Amino acid sequence: MKEKQKQIFKYIILIAVLIIPFMYSFFYLKAYWDPYGKGNIDNIPIAIVNEDKGDKGQELIDSIKDSKKLKPSIVSNENAIDGLNEGKYYAVISIPTDFTKSMESVKQEKKHHAVITYSPNQKTNYLSSQIINNVVNVVEKNLDNKVNASIVDTLSKNVKTVPDKLNEISDGLGNLKDGTNKLSKGSNSLNDGINQLKTNYTKFDQGIKQTKQGVDTLKEASNQFSKINESLDALSGATGTLKAGSDNLNSGINNYVKGTNSTLNYTQNLVDLINYTICPKVDNNIATEQEMQMCKIAKGLSVSSEATGNTTAINYLKASGNSLLNGSNTLNQGLTSLNTKVGSLNELKTKTNQLQNGINRLSNGVNTLYTSSGLIQNGINQLSVGANTLNNGINTIDSSVLKAKNNLDTNIQTTKKEVKPLNDLSKYSESPVTIKTDEVNKVSSYGTAFSPFFISIALWVGCLMMYIVLYYDKEERFGIFGINNKNKVQRTLAYHGLATVAAITLGILLQALLDFKITNILLYYVTMILIANTFMAIIQFLIENFKDIGKFIALILLVLQLAASGGTFPIETVTQGFRWMNPILPMTYTIKLLKESLINIESKLLTQNMLIVFMIFIVFITVNITINLYKQSKEK
Repeated sequence: MKEKQKQIFKYIILIAVLIIPFMYSFFYLKAYWDPYGKGNIDNIPIAIVNEDKGDKGQELIDSIKDSKKLKPSIVSNENAIDGLNEGKYYAVISIPTDFTKSMESVKQEKKHHAVITYSPNQKTNYLSSQIINNVVNVVEKNLDNKVNASIVDTLSKNVKTVPDKLNEISDGLGNLKDGTNKLSKGSNSLNDGINQLKTNYTKFDQGIKQTKQGVDTLKEASNQFSKINESLDALSGATGTLKAGSDNLNSGINNYVKGTNSTLNYTQNLVDLINYTICPKVDNNIATEQEMQMCKIAKGLSVSSEATGNTTAINYLKASGNSLLNGSNTLNQGLTSLNTKVGSLNELKTKTNQLQNGINRLSNGVNTLYTSSGLIQNGINQLSVGANTLNNGINTIDSSVLKAKNNLDTNIQTTKKEVKPLNDLSKYSESPVTIKTDEVNKVSSYGTAFSPFFISIALWVGCLMMYIVLYYDKEERFGIFGINNKNKVQRTLAYHGLATVAAITLGILLQALLDFKITNILLYYVTMILIANTFMAIIQFLIENFKDIGKFIALILLVLQLAASGGTFPIETVTQGFRWMNPILPMTYTIKLLKESLINIESKLLTQNMLIVFMIFIVFITVNITINLYKQSKEK
């Protein structure tokens, strides 16, 4: 009965050894077959603290929930920190109070960056922080896209108004063109007027010159007024003297006439007396000589003649005296009048002085006018030049405005065409680039991607355990596998047979129990068998030839291959010291070979890695059999 139990236990141990590779790989792969899938990643708890005073914070929370990548809980800041430190949450996302305000500041001149605080507890689980970080990055990208879309929307709306504003400018240029036309006409009229002013002012200037010449002549003539004034002074003095003399003469003549008339009256009385007394004597020839002479004189004075105006000499003398007296009176009256008139010449003297002063002022004014006229004429000439320049400038402005309006109208049409691409630009800017994933050698799941690595490890560990359990069996229950088997070649082949069975068993169980999508079933099992036998040959070489040191080396190789075979992270990302080991480790090529059967077949890679693994197998099994034959021959 005990013998039968031993046999049963023997087979149990053998089965256990055969399924070690399966147990090692299956449970790890099964546990982490699809950690990013539904029901797994959405169980990662995180805390969200929403202190936002607007609605953008809630929109962010809704987007995280809709992504179904995490398991968010909306809690207070205090509960979030406590939960993070206690390991209840893997991370905390804090939304500040000004989150909505900052998001909406995109439409304002002064913008604020919206800041979301992401606090992962990497001590709790480092990979979880990386997973959550990826989700947060996606959320951040979505927020950025929304903000960018809002920016683009605002910008595109503003740009779309440009043609309308340009139309307003064009209308303004049209009005400006009308204004410049009127201004041009006015400038032309101004220019014509200035030219007429220039022509007429030349005549006016010539008139001023003639006026100046006349005033100069008048001024020279007015200088004679001083001589006239001197003559007037002399005339006034002479007339005064003449008046005094005339008064004396008139008085003398008056006295003379009175005296003469008185004498002539006596003479007439004497003549009458002579004619009455003496002349009769003469007629009677009784008069003396003296009486005769006296009678002749009396008759002569009494006789009228033509010389005396048919009157007597006495009457003629009286009449002459009276005439002389009348003439003297008339002369005196005339001299009186002349003296009066000459006296009024003093006023003429004053007027001539005023006239001369006025002429002097007129001369000064005319000189000033003459000088100013020259300045005015120069100004008119400059004004004419400026008017011509202004007219040319206005015409240039007029043509430039017309050209600008025409160019603007053309550009408006061009701008309208160019802004058409802005339609739906905000929606487009939310996702301007769509990354189309054209996967090469697509891996169906996380577990499939890591299966080559864990299958290789499982086969290495399985082969190592077979040797540790079976080769060193002290009870020698597995004679063919034991250390004391004299037929070493037989033992070697038995181990390779066992490795083959273990590889097939592993392949069947994994295929049945995991969601494997195998590229090529035959290649899958051939690869598993080749890898198991290759690892078995290497471990056999180490343990049978180096004993315990060989087991240690096998473990060291396992550890090194875990780090340097490139089964998890790309070999380029591992520490520099492990990179050089990668090409010399057998697991580097077994992993690549398994990828061909589990993911996609690349003939070149398949051939290359198959040959390398096969050559390793051939080398080690050849060395092992050679050493076995050598030891067997030596023991005989």
